Amino acid sequence: MDEVRQYLELLRARMEFTEKFYGFRMNYLPLYFEGDEVVVLDKKDGKIKWLRDKRPLSDEELERIMPKIKKNIENGLIDTLITLNFQYIHGPED
Repeated sequence: MDEVRQYLELLRARMEFTEKFYGFRMNYLPLYFEGDEVVVLDKKDGKIKWLRDKRPLSDEELERIMPKIKKNIENGLIDTLITLNFQYIHGPED
């Protein structure tokens, strides 16, 4: 669980870098989604929240969802989500 939390701190730093370097805001990063359940990392406070109401997950909810978040991290899905919008950024030559 600690290594996941360390990774989430790294993700917050990457989100901040993306904002500064590429010039678009990333307030939330999806960590888990299934059906209407979407769980995000809030860049501002580093909390894991439900997207629908921006409420932080309770300890019980976090315990239930954390294995799924860890799986998404391990299979590279989270890293992919952070870079998806890069193709829409135009450089000076465009």
